[in-house]
Amino acid sequence: MGKNNKKTIWLSSGLALLFSASLALPVFAGNASLSIFPQTGTFTVENTFEVSVFLNTGGNDVNAIKIDLRFDPEKLRVVTSAEGISSVEEWIFPPSFSNQKGIITLQGGFLGKGINTSEGLITVIVFRAISSGETTVEFLDSSQILLAESGDNVLSSVNRGVYNIIPSPPIGPRLFSETHPDQNKWYRNPNPTFSWDKIEKVEGYSYELNDDPYGEPNNTIDSESAPISFEEIREGIQYLHLKAKKEGVWGGTSHFKIMIDKTPPEEFKPHLEILSLNSGYVTVCFHPIDSLSGIDHYRIKIADYTDPENIIWTSWMHADSQFELNTKKRGVFEVFIRAFDKAGNFREEEIQVRIFSPNLVVISGGVQIRGLFLPWWLIGLFLGIIFLGAGYVIFKIIKKKSALLMVNLEKEIKEAEKEIEDVRKAKEKLTRIRLLEERGRKEWERLKGKLGKIIKSTEDKKDE
Repeated sequence: MGKNNKKTIWLSSGLALLFSASLALPVFAGNASLSIFPQTGTFTVENTFEVSVFLNTGGNDVNAIKIDLRFDPEKLRVVTSAEGISSVEEWIFPPSFSNQKGIITLQGGFLGKGINTSEGLITVIVFRAISSGETTVEFLDSSQILLAESGDNVLSSVNRGVYNIIPSPPIGPRLFSETHPDQNKWYRNPNPTFSWDKIEKVEGYSYELNDDPYGEPNNTIDSESAPISFEEIREGIQYLHLKAKKEGVWGGTSHFKIMIDKTPPEEFKPHLEILSLNSGYVTVCFHPIDSLSGIDHYRIKIADYTDPENIIWTSWMHADSQFELNTKKRGVFEVFIRAFDKAGNFREEEIQVRIFSPNLVVISGGVQIRGLFLPWWLIGLFLGIIFLGAGYVIFKIIKKKSALLMVNLEKEIKEAEKEIEDVRKAKEKLTRIRLLEERGRKEWERLKGKLGKIIKSTEDKKDE
């Protein structure tokens, strides 16, 4: 037999004899205590709660304890006594309890010099509340705390736990809605009505509608009976939270989800597929968006305007996100597309298709030639590139011609400037000649006058 097993047997036998002998001894005045935690609390019927037992040795070395607890078996029932969560090193007898008598018994010891503690956990007892009312858990007078050396009982004080057991709250009512019966379906109707199963002896109901899936209504009675209705609630996912008050206690909360979408899908533009592998068809594509409930399905309807006096309409047909129109029949066709969201709202758009031949189809958005669709913007881009290229060539030619013209013009300008310079010089020369002529004329006039005077003087002398 091992050393530890011998020690355990010795300790168990010794403590049993010690507790038996201590019953005949007077109580030693000490300051050790036993306490229950929590001392107060409110718990509901059918729920469990924990009660912890603590040891305060009052500064003494203690090597054995005996704890007897009493509870009301009509109010409480022991579920388990947690033997493993304890400061007790050796149990003389396994912790035991009787749910018929309402008694819990704990006897244990500590090896070596014992234990000296101000708050040693002895055990944790799990109770289940079984009926409502006030009840207590208390220590019996047979409880003891024994010193390590003398074996004297030093237990001087205990407390007790007083608990209020209240009735179990009623479960949340079963909610339903006649206007929005399926919680996983979207509806266009923004005016929901809710009802619930009646609960006996209910004082009233508290409810709240919001977007929190785990929301709780406040503890205010909003209605005493069903049904309740709302008008024009906002779009999206909403939750009704409802609870009932019975016998002064609020019960659990029930939740009911509704999904509202009264807005049709966003506007979209049908278009032809850019590349079709089958030149005998044109593929009309459409990709609408619905930000709330999402796109559910599409319907297609075709109007044949080839003969304006005899317009032919097809019935509405289900379709995917594209539709193929046969190009064997020539004419003018209008394709109407309805995109439905999951709440039943729809958006309708259309596209006109002109079929000149299986290889040439014209729509408002472009042209399909031999299965290749060219949108107008692409055609415009091609034409723009062509015109731009032609314009560039013309620009280069004009630029070259302009350069040549500029050279000739500069040459002519220089020649004209030279001629102008020659004219200017000739003009200056002519001016100088005229000045000389004027000077010669004046000199001639002067000489002529002088000659006349001389002739006259000569004639006068002859007459004398």
